[in-house]
Amino acid sequence: MTRFRKPGLSERFSQLGYLLKNTATIVGRDRDIVTPVIRMILFSLILVTLFFAMIAAYVAEADTTGTLLLLAWLVVGIYHFFYFNRQELALSWLVFETAAGRDRSYDEAAGHAGTLGGQIRILALLDMAAAWIAWRRRDSENNGLLTNLVLGAMTEGWDLVNHFLLPAIAVDGVGFRDGMGKLRATRENVPETLVGVFGIDVIGRVVATIVAPLYTLLVLLGLVVGVWASGAMPAAFEAGRLGEVLPPEAFDYLPVSADSVFNWLPLFVCIFLGKLFSSAFKRVVTAVKVIYFTLFYARVLHSEALAPDVRAELESYLTFSDEDGKGDAGAPGVAAT
Repeated sequence: MTRFRKPGLSERFSQLGYLLKNTATIVGRDRDIVTPVIRMILFSLILVTLFFAMIAAYVAEADTTGTLLLLAWLVVGIYHFFYFNRQELALSWLVFETAAGRDRSYDEAAGHAGTLGGQIRILALLDMAAAWIAWRRRDSENNGLLTNLVLGAMTEGWDLVNHFLLPAIAVDGVGFRDGMGKLRATRENVPETLVGVFGIDVIGRVVATIVAPLYTLLVLLGLVVGVWASGAMPAAFEAGRLGEVLPPEAFDYLPVSADSVFNWLPLFVCIFLGKLFSSAFKRVVTAVKVIYFTLFYARVLHSEALAPDVRAELESYLTFSDEDGKGDAGAPGVAAT
């Protein structure tokens, strides 16, 4: 029997690096696999752009435009849960078909995903619930330690279950209840060579940790440009004199005077660029997880369907080993009991 173990941050970095490096081999067998990933990235960029455009419109006192952008952002924000699940199911199906030695097009994958409307709606609603729980955990100051631990476990638990359900739904077309049965069957039939990686969870805090230095640099750049080029920026974004927000002694160490004016437009643009990058990167990481779990599912429950030339390559990919069988990505993600 296996039980999940949450990998540490350094382990997640190793796992993510290994997956990013080796997923290219899988993608190289069928370039159509890239199409749903690109679509998800573009959609996430649109969602981020709508949010920042809405803020800019309100600051510029274009209230009507801001309200329209707010409504558009809300609609797109709700729809993205459904859109991403549909694209992830199409991606999962394409990966399985590729591993089985069949050349499929994105249009075929999209058509197949379109037949899974009921499952998509359930997954989307559960994703919404997980997002709400994550928001409660992050933004509520009244949560106790135990509450935060429970909310965190629920969020990460759903992330793992969700990625195991996707191939069950995409490959076998099962409903949510039967999909949970497939999940149990997967857990009970994991080969010994794969038992150590059954609980892999690479996304965790990895995305936030990777983009944190980028955000730091962008914020510093935005602050510097916001002071030194404030005169060339729109007045609507002026935040006032620095002397109004900083204590007098601070200017003994800063290369600016208390009369300097800060304009937060450059900072706003820098944060916007950082958010675009982090959103796109998160979609890439999520796609890599979909690919990995689909291949894992195929190896455990549909090994007979795999193309012979894929099996040896797949074994090292799933076990995080190089061709000599040596570990290449640190310790695995679960413990066996």
